[in-house]
Amino acid sequence: MKKLGTLCSLMLALALCMGGLLLGSPARAQEDNYSLPELSRDWTVRIGLWVAQSKTARSVEGDVGISGLVQRRVYAGGTYDLLLGIGYNGFDKVYSVPLTLEIQAFRGNLRYGIGGGYSFGKRLNGRGSNGAVLNLLVGYQLTHGTNPVSVDLRYFFVSGSNDELDGYSLTLGYQF
Repeated sequence: MKKLGTLCSLMLALALCMGGLLLGSPARAQEDNYSLPELSRDWTVRIGLWVAQSKTARSVEGDVGISGLVQRRVYAGGTYDLLLGIGYNGFDKVYSVPLTLEIQAFRGNLRYGIGGGYSFGKRLNGRGSNGAVLNLLVGYQLTHGTNPVSVDLRYFFVSGSNDELDGYSLTLGYQF
């Protein structure tokens, strides 16, 4: 229970920091995103909670871990985007680091998508676990404008991990 309280405190602090970024940014009504250098735009940083699918992993490490993800949009279509990303899902001893290519479609504020790639991780027995990863996502765009904020729920399937590294990721994202 103590780990959960510490993790919730950390998540609250990170959410407040992200909120401060939103409140502290000046209005850029006259500036468009395309005047910036290519590699400094279309990035999304996500931070949130991760819940392992495996009861064994949850009983050993705790019920809630951390989930973080950095993505860059590489193609913007009319109703979909293509993104490359790297993330972290897990605890201190059990974790996965997925490298993914993801397609996200959107309709209004609702977003949904699927991604695939490769994951590097560590299992309960301390051994490494590398293999294919698949993720499914549903999300909601909370704000629009220069730096939109969104919330996503993802499920990660990690091959070769006997369910230890599979789990849910609930993240808050900030695009810049």
